[in-house]
Amino acid sequence: MIVHCKPLAMMRAITNLCDNGVKFADHVTVRLTETKADYEITVLDDGPGIPSELRARVLEPFFKVDHARVEGKAGFGLGLSIVADIVQAHHGLIELSDAKPTGLTVKILAPKALLLAV
Repeated sequence: MIVHCKPLAMMRAITNLCDNGVKFADHVTVRLTETKADYEITVLDDGPGIPSELRARVLEPFFKVDHARVEGKAGFGLGLSIVADIVQAHHGLIELSDAKPTGLTVKILAPKALLLAV
């Protein structure tokens, strides 16, 4: 698949999602699919997930869900907000939903043809 993107930024977004998954889950799966105009990156895990009423907030800088404050798993609450910024810079969408039977699914949908500002 050929995609016009900022590769280091997109790599950071996917790395942040995988790091979060590994931090809170036993298994993390990453999928890449494409249509004629778009590509979709899906990262799903079998961790505790994020309550639906907090999903928009976790994309804000420094916001953390209570279970993210467990000792040894602390962060600054920036990982998902960085992902959201990178996706927005790529004119994409980010969606958080429940994984079945447990966990979180994060989908990034972005256009393959991207006019990048230089």
